[in-house]
Amino acid sequence: MKFIKAFIFTTILSFLLFPISGMASSLEKLPSSEKSNQWEVVIDKPKSNEHTPKPDVNFYSMDIKYIGDEKVKIERVEAYRDDPNSSFDFEIFTVTPDLETEKDVKSVGHQNFPIFTQATKLKVIVTWTKEGEDSSKYKRNFREEFIFKQ
Repeated sequence: MKFIKAFIFTTILSFLLFPISGMASSLEKLPSSEKSNQWEVVIDKPKSNEHTPKPDVNFYSMDIKYIGDEKVKIERVEAYRDDPNSSFDFEIFTVTPDLETEKDVKSVGHQNFPIFTQATKLKVIVTWTKEGEDSSKYKRNFREEFIFKQ
């Protein structure tokens, strides 16, 4: 009887002293989306298989759509990921629509981008302009940040 009690005590103590930690792959619950009054950002599986599979890297797609009711155009979309061994974020991509050919850009997509599997956070920054009330076109920049956590 003492042996069983000692065994159970030792087992529980070993779990407390040496916790089991697992490394989950980044953004494993797909599709994942964040929404504000102006924007909807959806992270999903890649839309193309044009990437070469790499260890410790997962690929995703992103769609950003304006859901507000003002006249806006996207100026820039930036995506960053964290790194457990660093105090700063790493840029994944920046999308700047061709504003010469596209007048009112209200959505942006990215088919295939990589994220390091040990990353626990994806930060998406949308910068846009909206038409001013004094009938002038697109003067002031606005920015909104979306964070997807593991």
